[in-house]
Amino acid sequence: MNIRVSCLVIGTVQGVGFRPFCVRLAARHGVGGDIRNTSRGVEVLLEGESTAVDAFLRDLTASPPPLAMINDISVQERTLLSSSPRSAFSILPSLSQEEQQVFIPPDVATCAECLAEIKNPRERRFRYPFTNCTNCGPRFTIITSLPYDRPGTTMASFPLCPSCAKEYEDVNDRRYHAQPVACPACGPRLRFLSRNGEELALENEALLRASCALREGHIVAIKGLGGFHLAVRPEDHEAILRLRQRKVRPHKPFALMVKDTTVAKRLVRLSAKAEALLVSPAAPILLCFIKEKGILSPLVAPYRNTLGIMLPYTPLHHLLMEDFDALIMTSANLSDEPLVADTPEALIRLRDLADFFLEHDRPIRRRIDDSVVACSSEFPVVIRRARGYVPTP
Repeated sequence: MNIRVSCLVIGTVQGVGFRPFCVRLAARHGVGGDIRNTSRGVEVLLEGESTAVDAFLRDLTASPPPLAMINDISVQERTLLSSSPRSAFSILPSLSQEEQQVFIPPDVATCAECLAEIKNPRERRFRYPFTNCTNCGPRFTIITSLPYDRPGTTMASFPLCPSCAKEYEDVNDRRYHAQPVACPACGPRLRFLSRNGEELALENEALLRASCALREGHIVAIKGLGGFHLAVRPEDHEAILRLRQRKVRPHKPFALMVKDTTVAKRLVRLSAKAEALLVSPAAPILLCFIKEKGILSPLVAPYRNTLGIMLPYTPLHHLLMEDFDALIMTSANLSDEPLVADTPEALIRLRDLADFFLEHDRPIRRRIDDSVVACSSEFPVVIRRARGYVPTP
């Protein structure tokens, strides 16, 4: 028996590959209809054999995309408009409404596929620091309006090139309807600036100049997902001392970004549960007991037996960390002041803190700090709930 049903799906279902997932799911079960983002949630209309529609709904709730979270799904039966149900399943233009029930997705650490892409010289995104796909990249920090579509993000000012547009429109591509999609031809670019705002280098050369400055003992302000970090090498005692003096932070410990879990295990005691948190899509700062103090300057975490560590969570971080085992990555602000998020503000407020700036032209809509989590023997304890978790309920 053929049926027609409408569904409203509420939860974290925009910006997580939900619509592309439903398109592929409809093809698998031979169901027709359409789907669209709305301010209330995702509306799905299904037409087809009742067993096929039931199978679609069962798979939808049982195994949604990895980053999706369905809080509620309402299903209503509708009248078939013809004896033959539609065979095609399409994505309709988004609908803006006064009522808003959509949960904006959090920013997500770089996935394995994108990481492999930026390391492959044969790929057009080789060493591109703003590579992302449906399963990773910026979300909460770039959204300007709902429903979640590219025009409602800070990526609206970067028109897609033909190659990216082709990926965006291909239902079989992992960048199908990935709103922050970009490449070197059409996306954001890196710049390396002096503390006076003078442009010293662009793109990959900017990254190389930043690495060189860090090796020479300079403090570099680095623009990331939700704002700027101040970075120095954790074994450079003099550079850390200057950072503490400039930041007016005499004793509070600094967090480290480490290249990988091998480096992490050399520095701290890392249980299996803690490692799972460290490599999770949220990629928080994880508080762990220090294993080997001699590797680091005592100024990294004075008078402490714990250390905050995190893994690279953007392509920019992964590329930068190719040259370092670990870097101090501390919020770019004076103690107790708000995080600095845009370059003009950074050049004013951080001029006396940083020697150089590694920045980019993708605007940050919402500034957000790194999450901090401690792992007890039984469960994780969230100390600061921010990037990677916010705004998921």
